[in-house]
Amino acid sequence: MSLQFEEGTYTVTRRTDSIRLLAKEFALLHFLYENKEKAFTRSQLLDRVWPLEYPVERTVDDHVYRLRKKLKRWEEIEVETVRGYGYRLNIRANIAILPSNPSAQDQEMREVIHGLFRKYHLYGQGKSMLTLLDQQEALGIEVDSFYQLYIHFIVGDLEWLITTTEIPLEERLYWLLIFTHALIEPSESLLLYEKALNSSALSADQHRELRILNIVEVYAEVGQYERAKARLMETYHVMEKDELIHFRLPVKLSALYVELWGGSGEAVEDQMAVLRSGLKDAPYLREIGRFQIMEGLWLLRQGRIREAEPRMDDGLDVLKMTLNAPLYLNSAYQILLFMAHHRIEGRLQSKYRQVHAEISKSYGVPAYGQQILTEISTFLSPFPPASDLPLI
Repeated sequence: MSLQFEEGTYTVTRRTDSIRLLAKEFALLHFLYENKEKAFTRSQLLDRVWPLEYPVERTVDDHVYRLRKKLKRWEEIEVETVRGYGYRLNIRANIAILPSNPSAQDQEMREVIHGLFRKYHLYGQGKSMLTLLDQQEALGIEVDSFYQLYIHFIVGDLEWLITTTEIPLEERLYWLLIFTHALIEPSESLLLYEKALNSSALSADQHRELRILNIVEVYAEVGQYERAKARLMETYHVMEKDELIHFRLPVKLSALYVELWGGSGEAVEDQMAVLRSGLKDAPYLREIGRFQIMEGLWLLRQGRIREAEPRMDDGLDVLKMTLNAPLYLNSAYQILLFMAHHRIEGRLQSKYRQVHAEISKSYGVPAYGQQILTEISTFLSPFPPASDLPLI
């Protein structure tokens, strides 16, 4: 199979199908095509495609990512990652013109699959999402690239999230940022969250979610109860304006968490009553697991430690079932933070330190946690400064 390159318009053509590229995308593909099957390091590609310029190696990764997206419909062509080295262009021969699974190109089918993913995510069924992803070929479906990334996030594949060259760091930043909460002190998490909000790296949806949901609980953990309450008022306004119906239970749980840290006993009980009612008709595993943990935290705050322990254990067991790694890891860490705040030590503290350590180890935190913090801090360095971020 051959490609035709039109330099005047930066167009590449296969058979009768043409794709318009940007100048450097065109130059990179042209060079790789002329040297197909040969691997090049990022430095070599920078020298050949960006002569007399001084871009960073990430520039190559960004352009490869965009090329892969644009060339995706040409199954014969693959810009392959040579692990630990660089990239090469492979062109496979004798590929049928028609796709092996026509249903994968059917728009109605794609919408059905995306709907399934949204429902599985809503109900906290991580195993169901993994099954769909693993069985794409057999089922004749194609999973959207967003869910490919999201699955790596949900299952806690920290190695892939921090080392992959398939997706630029800015597109992974938000998902890595969520993991940092369980790696460092809340005050340091807050600095990173605020730096990210001051950057332009997040998508509009990610920026909104970080601002009105994720950061609220961190405010409570650092003792900024009134600020957390004020942000929740903004959250309720945005939810109503943007009709974010799926935010309702997560936000109610955040509101309960804020009251557990700084509110009155009456305020805690009021929030718990609202959640019990809401969860009765919404069997969402993630929210049920978190609520059980917060019931345990409330019992801890009242000094009812023997009753608190099995409740928190039940909640962690439910979260483990969801295969939602960041939520599972963060929840174990929040138990430790709450116990430290209320000076609960001894056997129970030792137990949950061990639980948190085992969960962290299972997701590769000891191996990749510091690298994640370094990469995020470096990426966000042009924005308001934060201190060094040692792992807890």
